[in-house]
Amino acid sequence: MKWIIRMALAGVGLLAWMFRSAHTEKKRVAAVHLSGDAQFPPFKLLFISDVHRRKLRHKMFSDQVDLVVIGGDFVEHGVPEQRILENLKVLSGLAPVYYVFGNNDREIGEGRLRKLLEEQGVTILDDESVELFGNPKLKLTGIDYFAFRENSIEEAFRTVDKHDSVIFISHTPFVFKHVKQHYPASLLMAGHTHGGQIRLGRFGIFERGSLDVSEGVTELVSNGFGTTTLPLRLGAKAEFHILEIYPSPAVRDLAQSSSIG
Repeated sequence: MKWIIRMALAGVGLLAWMFRSAHTEKKRVAAVHLSGDAQFPPFKLLFISDVHRRKLRHKMFSDQVDLVVIGGDFVEHGVPEQRILENLKVLSGLAPVYYVFGNNDREIGEGRLRKLLEEQGVTILDDESVELFGNPKLKLTGIDYFAFRENSIEEAFRTVDKHDSVIFISHTPFVFKHVKQHYPASLLMAGHTHGGQIRLGRFGIFERGSLDVSEGVTELVSNGFGTTTLPLRLGAKAEFHILEIYPSPAVRDLAQSSSIG
């Protein structure tokens, strides 16, 4: 009988820990150097994805940033409109906000969500690229969730030059390989996988979130901020990201040489 009670208590304790892990978050900070020819002063970017049902609060975000990027699944079915508005106000109070659709966002109605985003001044990237800070060589490129549109990536890169410095956003990381093979992208960011959300050691439905650099290209896959189906996490802590963005060292050195000359 005692072992049954102990097992029950251990189970309750584990659930409490998983619930806590799903409702506390880690701020991940990293420096990223963009390839490409763009010259620009360093800036800070906040990336957050998969908020789902969670409530954002001002005290969660203390860094001064220059732009905010939402990597999809900001909402899902059943999220109250007032919470959506309050969450948007928290982020739009930090810096200009850019957004791409995820696979759950349309569950509240695409037209309704677009209206809420636009009312808060959020820029929706519908398979397109925009210049950042008025710099024609510095691009933010985003695609709609790939299941809903054809030729998303081709359309998104239509105005991008091969020498541009490009930050690419997709809700899903499963397009990264294709993008790297065919288009210029310096930094690729996505969420969607929740890092597996509930992991048993090394094992999970998806890989844990990570930031990897290879051959001058940085890939960020986030564990995400919220949860779906169950408000529980194990081994894949909720997170958001503060990225300090710098130009290519080669471009920086050339600019310094030119200024000295």
